[in-house]
Amino acid sequence: DQSAGEQADRFLCLPAVGKGRSNVAREVRVFFRPAGRSVQIPERATVAAAANLAGVALEQVCGGKGTCGKCKVRLLSGSLGPLTDAERRLLTPTEVTGGVRLACQAPVLQDSTVEVGWAAVASTVSILVDGVHEAVALDPPVRKDRLELPPATLQDPTAAYAALRRALPGVEDLSPTIEALRALPAALAAPGGLLTAVRWGNLLLAVEPGDTSQALLGFACDIGTTTVVGYLLDLRTGERLGVASTLNPQTRFGDDVVSRVELAGRDAAGLEALRAAIVDAINDLLGQAAAQAGVAREQVYALAIVGNTAMHHLFLGLNPRSLGHSPYVPVVADPLELPARDAGLRAHPAARLLVLPNIAGFVGADTVGVLLATRLLESDQVRLAIDIGTNGEMALGSRARMLACSTAAGPAFEGAQLSHGMRAAEGAIDHVDLREGELVLHSIGRGKLRGICGSGVVDAIAALRQLEVIDATGRLLRPDELAPATRRRLGQRLVPHPQGGAFVLAPAEETATGAPVLLTQRDIRQIQLAKGAIRAGIEILMKELGVAPEQVAGVALAGAFGNYIRPESALTIGLMPRFPGAQLTPVGNAAGAGAQVALLSRQAWRDAAAIATQVEYVELSLRQDFPQMFMDAMMF
Repeated sequence: DQSAGEQADRFLCLPAVGKGRSNVAREVRVFFRPAGRSVQIPERATVAAAANLAGVALEQVCGGKGTCGKCKVRLLSGSLGPLTDAERRLLTPTEVTGGVRLACQAPVLQDSTVEVGWAAVASTVSILVDGVHEAVALDPPVRKDRLELPPATLQDPTAAYAALRRALPGVEDLSPTIEALRALPAALAAPGGLLTAVRWGNLLLAVEPGDTSQALLGFACDIGTTTVVGYLLDLRTGERLGVASTLNPQTRFGDDVVSRVELAGRDAAGLEALRAAIVDAINDLLGQAAAQAGVAREQVYALAIVGNTAMHHLFLGLNPRSLGHSPYVPVVADPLELPARDAGLRAHPAARLLVLPNIAGFVGADTVGVLLATRLLESDQVRLAIDIGTNGEMALGSRARMLACSTAAGPAFEGAQLSHGMRAAEGAIDHVDLREGELVLHSIGRGKLRGICGSGVVDAIAALRQLEVIDATGRLLRPDELAPATRRRLGQRLVPHPQGGAFVLAPAEETATGAPVLLTQRDIRQIQLAKGAIRAGIEILMKELGVAPEQVAGVALAGAFGNYIRPESALTIGLMPRFPGAQLTPVGNAAGAGAQVALLSRQAWRDAAAIATQVEYVELSLRQDFPQMFMDAMMF
């Protein structure tokens, strides 16, 4: 068997331990500050592997490949292996002199103490939990029937289950679970033969002594690539009783979908590590939401899950290898109804799980949830839905025809791939205002600045474009190229940088890291790539559907980024076309709202299945017109 340290290295795609040495590796201890945790690992295992074992959060956008530069730590004592080429490329001379290393690249040679200051904000990330609220005709898939069964007599020696079945008029072909039959004798022993039957259609899930008909709960969960949100619902009233959210723990294996698909596709151990991480997180969220409401998790009889196709597969333990190469076919796209415990979920022992259907390899159940919640397929007018999270999905159409596509655009908008980018967490610049030619920064929380998140980057670029500090091609101008008034105000904030120049958003004295927060030329290019892909995807859908911008009646902006982004900033940078007759409406976590609707209404569950078959998936990589449209869409 592999040691925990070796498994962590393997899962994180880190250097192997003990190559060329004896089979028994010497162990060393790593102390983490300020977390106050320590862990023992084999010599030459990486700091990232140690952090994973110790439960210390690190931001590993690239999945430990040494390409993102986000997992910075500072060596306080001890010894690490020599700098790698990746570290020389991604760390500044000042950082190297100060003992800063990339955790995924630094092997531990002896007992060492490291400081983790750059990833500490991960525990205070801002997660969107609200979504659209639509009236739903309550008709949940599970129900409870209060019954009074008279005791059997010599004159009427009816078997207990037959008596129960007879007491449920109108229920045909009722079939019991073995657990329900085992519970029946104890339930019949209750005073007056009072018991409660729990049914899922014609399946008898459970039999409970007494009248428990008031306790009928459901739990809906949206598994995002970066965040996970769970909602506890009273299925009798539709009332939301509790909400809990967390970072997706799979992010320690890589922020993007591709890294996780590659890991899971390599071997069963990687797939199981990813599956166990998300299942544990969902169980924790269910426990938190139940505690908020003062109820037991065993009162949850129905659960619903949405997520993109990769998250769907990883949650179910399905090997997602086929999603990583053409033709990008999922293992299953159908709606699934399963025993919840078979998926590892801890609710009522007989609870059932609804997994909403996928549309295609890169348009998953989360998009079905968005369409279910926003009811785009019920509209006679053409409407657009954009869900920008770690990935970007778009759907355009009406009840007559609905198209959808996906772009790998989200990581940059969530702060990944940017020199000072970060998630929407404590210390992140989340908005930038332009007032009398000056930039005014707004950040999350009350602490010093640490970086900039997606909504802040869009605002900053929009403001600099308006000031003509950035030209239409995305180039940062030199101070001598600025208008005189702009040069006087902002010229000194344009500085040389290895990434092609930079604009100083916040000076070093205003930051928690002691380094300025910069927007570099390369950062702008990353946003151009991301927004160009989304804009081109929208225009491909419009072209395929044969509609002009003025024919689009409404735009729903879903997802965390879509909810926090300022529509005018998005339009200024050209993230989407201008739709003259359309209202841009942030709809929050519409995917999560769709999961809730599916729990509350059997018709909505049937509608979800219909949506998945009605939506036509457009594969952008097959479009000969996409490359030119993408290039054009990169312009500001």
